[in-house]
Amino acid sequence: MVAHNMVRNPRRRQALDAHISDYYWHRRMINGFAIKTILAEVEKPKQKKTYLTTRGNAILNGASGTRARNDLGKTFEFSEERIDYFRKTYCDLVDPSSIKLYASPTKKFWIESKNYHNFFHFLTESFHLAFSPSLAQMNVQEIKFISKSKRVGDFVKKWVEECQEIIGDDVKIETLISPDLDNATSILLPMSCEHLLYQFLGDHHELIEAARPAGKTWTGYDGIPHPVKILQFNSYDESLEHFRCKVIDLAQRKVSKTWADKIYAIRSKSLLRSRTMKGEEGLIEELTKQGFEVVCFEGISPLEQVKCISGADCVVMQHGAGMTNMLFAKSTAHVFELGTFQTGIARWRDFIRISQVSGCHYHHIFLDMEYPNENTDPVFATDGLIAPVISEEDVKRLVLLIRSEMKDKRPGVLTGLLRHCEFFMDRGAYKHAYRLLDANASFFESTADYWNQRGMLAEACQHKEQALDAFEKAQSIRVCGDSQCGTDILAPSFAHERTVV
Repeated sequence: MVAHNMVRNPRRRQALDAHISDYYWHRRMINGFAIKTILAEVEKPKQKKTYLTTRGNAILNGASGTRARNDLGKTFEFSEERIDYFRKTYCDLVDPSSIKLYASPTKKFWIESKNYHNFFHFLTESFHLAFSPSLAQMNVQEIKFISKSKRVGDFVKKWVEECQEIIGDDVKIETLISPDLDNATSILLPMSCEHLLYQFLGDHHELIEAARPAGKTWTGYDGIPHPVKILQFNSYDESLEHFRCKVIDLAQRKVSKTWADKIYAIRSKSLLRSRTMKGEEGLIEELTKQGFEVVCFEGISPLEQVKCISGADCVVMQHGAGMTNMLFAKSTAHVFELGTFQTGIARWRDFIRISQVSGCHYHHIFLDMEYPNENTDPVFATDGLIAPVISEEDVKRLVLLIRSEMKDKRPGVLTGLLRHCEFFMDRGAYKHAYRLLDANASFFESTADYWNQRGMLAEACQHKEQALDAFEKAQSIRVCGDSQCGTDILAPSFAHERTVV
């Protein structure tokens, strides 16, 4: 992931630089943890606000688990009480093999549908669970998506209908009010278990610690030592990968239409929150000259969206739910998100895990925004999400940036590793640069770029023999052929504005 700060307001620009480099960088890993889905039998389920409870206890399940934690945390007046509560309730380490699982007689599965109103939340928090490997091993008789909401979006029905072939004929959409759910004695629930990482013993604790930057700590968000938000940034449910693979294959088989390999996605003017960007016409004009095709995702079917994105080398779009389609991007694709100070501070993490699943190059560009007061910042709860503003100068810089970054044909995760390492080397943090490369050796040691980076690191540390060995290894791989080796990145003149995270 790379952040490009083009904000002109000095105060916001400085705040963004500090926020992205400190808040995000020091808590990011190269490869996220793919967390297995757990099939849980929930007795006496009830729905409280946006999450489920069983026997009065909140179920920490995925995004709804985060909301449950936040809601519970508000009940404590002092931080000491909150830390003590979470330590007692969630932080005792458990050996997973000691947990007894009981086979349920029912074959009916219920999936929490966190949000029927928003394409992003439904796809990334609910729908993918129907593709869980754990679920596939069972003789499923029925899957229901349950929600307290009485409104079911048309996009939900379309996704279920078009994916019926790969998820089975027994999928149902139901809108349940609280009394209906209360009548159930038990349900089987596929759970996203990122919240359990620190409750389970295992090697993953060492992996998390190995990725910790020198002098930094993973703790400090909730009850110590349970840094939930960091785990959220660096983990995703494995069913997202299975969903991605199956739906891409289905789209390739079912959709005959093709699109250009460079896509600019516009927001439909019929959307309730249109967020029209000033200056967008100028950007579209210049990108069209570069071979970009303009696409409106709201105007094409779900599988057409998947086919369009999965075949693209580059996608540019404004921040919004449409960015969910990054889940289907290929690993070598470059996805550019046009955002603002507001999306950088409050909303960037929405798409981090999606980029980890696809492994693509994820660029977040911070632009000025349509907000009259330069001395204060908009509040999402009252002002909503403010659209970016693109000046003529921004258009030129954006086109130059996109053309420059697209020269990198390597998978996004490989480029991310190299840029992470360069970040530490530039700051003299050689010990952590070595630790970073060592932790990811098994993924990249067959690539020339990896060994070339080790050579440069060893050379910077005056380890001449190690540097020579690494450079020779890189050359040997290049001679034999390196499938992940691409062209070098040619940075634009404003490369100092780039922050790697």
